[in-house]
Amino acid sequence: MSIAESLEIENIIKDWKQIKETQPRLRMREIASQLKTSEGGLLAASEISKTEGFPQVSSLKTNWGELFAKFGELGHVMVLTRNEACVHERKGIFEKVSSGPGHILVVGADIDLRLFPGIWKYGFSVEEPKQDSTQRSFQFFGENGEAMFKLFLTDKSNVSVWEKLRSEFRNESPDFSSLFSSENKKETAIAEKKELKPETKTEFLNDWGKLEDTHEFFSLLKKHGVSRIQSMEIANGKFTKTVETKAVLRMLEMASLDRTPIMVFVGNPGSIQIHTGEVTNIKVLESWWNVLDPEFNLHLRSDLISKTYIVDKPSKDGIIHSMEVYDADGELIVQFFGKRKPGQPERTDWVSLLDKVSVID
Repeated sequence: MSIAESLEIENIIKDWKQIKETQPRLRMREIASQLKTSEGGLLAASEISKTEGFPQVSSLKTNWGELFAKFGELGHVMVLTRNEACVHERKGIFEKVSSGPGHILVVGADIDLRLFPGIWKYGFSVEEPKQDSTQRSFQFFGENGEAMFKLFLTDKSNVSVWEKLRSEFRNESPDFSSLFSSENKKETAIAEKKELKPETKTEFLNDWGKLEDTHEFFSLLKKHGVSRIQSMEIANGKFTKTVETKAVLRMLEMASLDRTPIMVFVGNPGSIQIHTGEVTNIKVLESWWNVLDPEFNLHLRSDLISKTYIVDKPSKDGIIHSMEVYDADGELIVQFFGKRKPGQPERTDWVSLLDKVSVID
């Protein structure tokens, strides 16, 4: 480690101490933002400094698939995936886990994940004092220290398994150079948008109409060189419909009242996390729209929503309708579907719900 990097870590710990004293309730992401660093950088600095009163951190080896295959032994846990505008928290038990080059797939009634560890760079086990308790977790980050995925123990988890996994997968010689390099700071990603010829748009819409599975949509975008937000604009009036931002809140409130089970997808470049089931406790706190259920929490910043669409995708099972929510950079924040499994037609109550919320009062 260079002298400059050592000084940066020293300064991070000094400033972090001051924040802990003056703003003890701040979350790690908020602390990192104030210090103009990343969450991964904070954890790495804590591991290196071993400062008393800070999180006790151990780096993990990068054989992620082997580690995730053992997460079922932890019992009841909470998993968290977020992007800039939305946080998705789901509690439950890891069931079926499979992995291959660049992906980990977790499928179960509770925990449902599509993970892309090919772009992960760092993993940590974290043990942090929280008032009268200790919070234990495994956390995973990209090259710049941006959080990709986190797993937290609950009061029902098996702590001894967490300790065993922390020891078994400990990385004794981590390289944190990319976290403290001035050349490797976070840059805001903006969805690429290029001008398309009219005939390209026509071909794109024709191919959209031939979809047989919603999972083919990504390939459709790639084939025509179209970004996701651009596809919404091209198809507006044919396969997509623009609705006002408050339609998202109305949808959640009506799904709660009518007990309509839904699917909620939230992702970032390294993780997609899915909740399937009812949502019951909808709460608004300033700009945050929240689902606060025992096993599922969603926190959505309404002030960061730029565009919302109702989207139709053809399939062998009929038209599949979704609500897609985007930020000002054209990045997808969250997707909502009606609960369904492949081979099943869409629920009529979900379609009816979307029809109702898309009408402007």
